[in-house]
Amino acid sequence: MAGKIINFITKKPITAIIAFCIISRLIIVLLYQNITIFPDSSGYIELAERIAGFNLKDYDGTRSPGYPTLIALAGNSLIITIALQFIIGIINAIYQYKTLRLLNFTTKTSVTLTVTFNCLLHVIFYETNILTESLTLFFVTLVFYYTIKGINTEQKLKNSITLSLLIGFLVLIKPFYIFLPFLIYGFYTLKNFRFSNIINIRMTLLILPLVSFLGWSYVNKVNTGYFVSTTFWGINIAQNCVYFAEKCPEEYKEIGDAYADYRERIIAADKDVAMTIWFARPELMHITQLSYLPDFSAKLSEYSKATIKKNPLDYTKQVFVSWRDFWDTAIYWNYKKFKVPHANKGLVLIWYIQSFILYLIKVLFVLLIPYHLIQFLRKKEINAVVLITTVIFAASLLQAMATYGTNSRFSYPFEFLMMVTILLTFRKKLKLT
Repeated sequence: MAGKIINFITKKPITAIIAFCIISRLIIVLLYQNITIFPDSSGYIELAERIAGFNLKDYDGTRSPGYPTLIALAGNSLIITIALQFIIGIINAIYQYKTLRLLNFTTKTSVTLTVTFNCLLHVIFYETNILTESLTLFFVTLVFYYTIKGINTEQKLKNSITLSLLIGFLVLIKPFYIFLPFLIYGFYTLKNFRFSNIINIRMTLLILPLVSFLGWSYVNKVNTGYFVSTTFWGINIAQNCVYFAEKCPEEYKEIGDAYADYRERIIAADKDVAMTIWFARPELMHITQLSYLPDFSAKLSEYSKATIKKNPLDYTKQVFVSWRDFWDTAIYWNYKKFKVPHANKGLVLIWYIQSFILYLIKVLFVLLIPYHLIQFLRKKEINAVVLITTVIFAASLLQAMATYGTNSRFSYPFEFLMMVTILLTFRKKLKLT
């Protein structure tokens, strides 16, 4: 029986992956039977309704349009949105397999790793949420598939246009990823580098990501008066000031003292300190007399920049804390709302084991970062390992500098690539190719 299964997987790997993904998702659907809504979800749903009605007039600019577009395409039906996310998850698994084969892993290894990743509970439960993570993972997978494919391709223009389209939409999902096309362009340019070749055809991959980022920022400028990719920006950066909120310049003392007072209350109540600014928001809006969120966020941006400038050491410490949290693991579900009684208790035990193993994988990846960067500096060789390592390390630093809170959600789209990097590092010893 086992031999027949292995033979089937070897002969029809994609069919096997699709079958596994469908079965695993059906099991979770039967046990859970719930669409999970989080505080972030309402913003995506609201923008989806505006997109469906072709009406962005006076939109407050809190969310970017990538993920809400998916909801709008689903007719603003959350059930259809979840169904689409399951389909996207299955297609994502296929491209994960194709990425592994592109990297010369054996069929058996490629199927095994793809199935292993897709049996992680948080992967499936993200698909039951109205959050961006599943769609982000899909586009990150596609971007790296075509980036790795493009390292040695002769069709540079076609590859660059494809990447430009993919990263352009990824930026609409999360503007944070605007750094990605510049890094990829840099790596492509470094391969067979000549000064005369700094400006090359690969620059085309920058076009649509910049159009997406600047275009949406302009929409926000028209609607709110602020040229930003999200009007949450000031609130987000203020989260990094939470532990030195009161050490602000005198002109922001009232804001800083109120923020610090809320921090102590949150600590005493054993709540998430990173979310202090959100708990303090009503009072801070009253103090600043700014009831319009974009104006309030702009004020917090001013406060944050001044406070960070005055306290560079405290900010550096906080960036380290945020960077450390990037490597955490988390699952987003409603533990108390499982349709099948006690199913949650069994699944949470599985998740404890999975999350511990995943955390160890992340720790190993972090330990390998200096090794891979040193190898790159020594050999000057552009390959998939160096590319993946650099992008993930850059993402971890940039998110830490930008905000504090739910940092593990930033690392989720890179978890599969971390596994791939570790296997690539040891593949000769493990005989995986």
